Amino acid sequence: MIGAAVFTALFTLAFFAFALVDHRKLWWHFQAGRFDNPEQHEPSPASFKWRRVALVGVAAFLAWQCVGMLRLEGVFDSGPDHGEILERVESVAADLETAKDGRYKLSGLEREGSWGSFINPRLQGPGNDPIATLASKSGDEEPYAVDGICLTVTPMPGQSKQAYAMGNLMYGLKTDVTDSACEQSEHINRLGGM
Repeated sequence: MIGAAVFTALFTLAFFAFALVDHRKLWWHFQAGRFDNPEQHEPSPASFKWRRVALVGVAAFLAWQCVGMLRLEGVFDSGPDHGEILERVESVAADLETAKDGRYKLSGLEREGSWGSFINPRLQGPGNDPIATLASKSGDEEPYAVDGICLTVTPMPGQSKQAYAMGNLMYGLKTDVTDSACEQSEHINRLGGM
């Protein structure tokens, strides 16, 4: 698609350049020699003007098509804005706390946190999807960094835990979304200071 856009852009430039030249001089250079009395056969000034208007119109149409092709290819996409990412993260947090969608999935074999395999597919949108990465881990609390937003997932207290379970364990969850980068928990900071 990029090749077609470049090809269209070249034709756009050619039509635009041809609209800028003096059409009267071109007529006298290329066409006048065919006539015995060229002054009588010379086109009117209005016809030269309408040729220019038509050429600029074709160049504008081709430029619009070129931009459309580049847009389809995703050249102008800058990805989702911060507000859209925040909305997606809040939606994922609500899904984790509700009883639908098998939200309690926890596997002890996850590398990027216990909930990463649940969070990342639900962050997907039309394109340039953000990725949740585990910022740190303190006990059961797992903060995930998502493009400057922090989603903290904590299993509710009083539930049984099985480390390295082969199947999915069901947990009730509490989530917290903050519109700032994830910070290390106080527990980790205290251990680091010792």
